[in-house]
Amino acid sequence: MNHYYTKNSNLKSKEIDIYFKINEKSFHFKTDNGVFSKSGLDFGSRLLIESVLKLDTYDNVLDLGCGYGPIGIIYKYFNNQSKVTMLDINDRATDLSVKNCKINQQDVAVINNDGFEGIGQIFDLIITNPPIRTGKKTIYKLFEESYKYLNDKGQLIFVMNKQQGALSAIRFCEGIYKNVAVINKKSGFIIVQCTK
Repeated sequence: MNHYYTKNSNLKSKEIDIYFKINEKSFHFKTDNGVFSKSGLDFGSRLLIESVLKLDTYDNVLDLGCGYGPIGIIYKYFNNQSKVTMLDINDRATDLSVKNCKINQQDVAVINNDGFEGIGQIFDLIITNPPIRTGKKTIYKLFEESYKYLNDKGQLIFVMNKQQGALSAIRFCEGIYKNVAVINKKSGFIIVQCTK
């Protein structure tokens, strides 16, 4: 069975266009079968984006598990001076991300990769709506590896639903990061900021 968190080029393609607003700015994205939240921007990602946009600007940003690209592209739009990289294991997701960068006229690097392997840079901010269905082991590994790819005082910011293990994820991150704080929460979704 194909999932959005695997390589799934063989899944039948049926691209659709979606439209939504963030901070009064309209965005247009293409999505497809086999990518996360293909019918529209999901609540967790929206809350994550809106929360991160209220923070200081970061110079070097990674959207980890970018899907079709909304988090990284929207971050870049509102922080044009930032260098943004988007990464995903899913071939279709990264192909869509490249298209969506063009549609939204944003200069963002897109990498098709399984986690951090071969990533030769470190970041000031790593943003992620982690792939919950992969299970705790995979998600916690991403949180651990993120630490190694952050600058001094760099931050990992993620969204997770309380019912899907947010509180235990916070406790796990407290064992790795110098400071872990909840910076926003709404309708069961929690935005967590982990500082190296």
